[in-house]
Amino acid sequence: MATEPPTVLDIYARVSRLGDKRMRSTSGQADDCKARITELGAQVGEILTDEGRSAWNPRVRRPRWDRLMERLESGATGGVVVFDLARFSRRPIEGERLISAAERGLLVLDSEGEYDLTSASGKKAFRDQLSSAAYESDRLSTRVKRGKKLKAISGEAHTSTRPFGFEIDGTIRQSEAEIIRDLTDRVLAGESQDALIVELNERGILTSYGKPWTRAGLRQVLTRPRNAGRIVHLGVVVATVPGERITEEDVFDRLVALYASRRRGRPVSDAYLCSGNVRCGLCEHILTGRPRANMKPYPDGEVRRQYWCQPRSSGGGCGRISVDQRELDRHVGALVVAILSDPRHADAVEAAARDIGERRGKLDAEIAEAEEVAEQLAARLGKGEITLRRYDAAARPLDRRLAELRAERDRIEAPPEMDAAAVALAAERSWAAWSDRWDAATVPERRRLVRMALRGRKLVIGPADASNRADVAGRIRVE
Repeated sequence: MATEPPTVLDIYARVSRLGDKRMRSTSGQADDCKARITELGAQVGEILTDEGRSAWNPRVRRPRWDRLMERLESGATGGVVVFDLARFSRRPIEGERLISAAERGLLVLDSEGEYDLTSASGKKAFRDQLSSAAYESDRLSTRVKRGKKLKAISGEAHTSTRPFGFEIDGTIRQSEAEIIRDLTDRVLAGESQDALIVELNERGILTSYGKPWTRAGLRQVLTRPRNAGRIVHLGVVVATVPGERITEEDVFDRLVALYASRRRGRPVSDAYLCSGNVRCGLCEHILTGRPRANMKPYPDGEVRRQYWCQPRSSGGGCGRISVDQRELDRHVGALVVAILSDPRHADAVEAAARDIGERRGKLDAEIAEAEEVAEQLAARLGKGEITLRRYDAAARPLDRRLAELRAERDRIEAPPEMDAAAVALAAERSWAAWSDRWDAATVPERRRLVRMALRGRKLVIGPADASNRADVAGRIRVE
């Protein structure tokens, strides 16, 4: 044991949870440590405290503990005094770091003893204390996890904050549940998250925390498994809640698959109708939108834009295909109306088979949407942007739904044959109806109509004809 205390000793204090009255406060710990240093006739160096920081969880960083170790290892202080050793650390690996630093003779004290880390017996006592602290933390963690799992299986909420859409006891709050259902339907219909967030905040609808909405907050609320009556513990569904649900399971699975298929980054701009649906006719990569501030603006003064095959450092994109954004969007709109109003399309035969047409049209749109999500999921998996486990979780219900949709569509009988006059009349009426619908639609609604018309196919843009570069319609083909 050291006979003469070092001149300067630092103090370290820590509490795991703020506001926990069962724990001695950091100021109270520091006062006891100061008294101990005074008894030794030494001086108080730095007082370092970590508030609300676990000493057991390796993912939790303790800035003041890091500062203490820097001082101990550099020789800026002669040792450390803590209220009890568990305040210093609950991880033996951190204790070994202190033992290594103590080779020059550090003094380590707690309220009950002194540890001479230069002697074998002192090291053993120090290690035994840390091992006991680690063991108690491990036992506590096991009990907490077991308790949370049992609460989850029984359907009990284990949060101190009320989730949006639910009461604190886990029952559904109907006013907020209706908002979640409406938002879910609109996201699935292709509406922009940003537009929905702006609307929520403008209407004064706040989160359960009383804060404005964000993209992350909206996604978290809409994809909460409890909405579909599922209880998840450590990523696994352990139980289902009987009774009413905010979101039906098939709708919830569609939403989760849609979010999983999206790549991180900026959302699709409303300026580019064809984003994600147009491919290069030379290299087959998806065209992206870009403004062309260096070109003459449109007649209304807006900056000119175009779709182009952007070369990328990660591979892909030839840079040889570009097309004016407004011209392509205009021609694509005409193409969509023509496809949807074609009497060979089930929806067009309104006079003879209105019900069948509506059912098949709806199924066509849902199948196209599901196929597009499946393609995007596969692309993200291939690029390593999502894990196989996350892909499987989103793809399984998606594949099941696709099979059900296709089977349902196959069961629908084809509409009866009509004579040429009836076909022409149906086409004329249908064209006018679809044209009016297109003109009145927002950009997200138009994207949905594009998917409905393409049914999983892609628009391909070929090279411009050198003799007639203004012919955009001649460059479009559907594959």
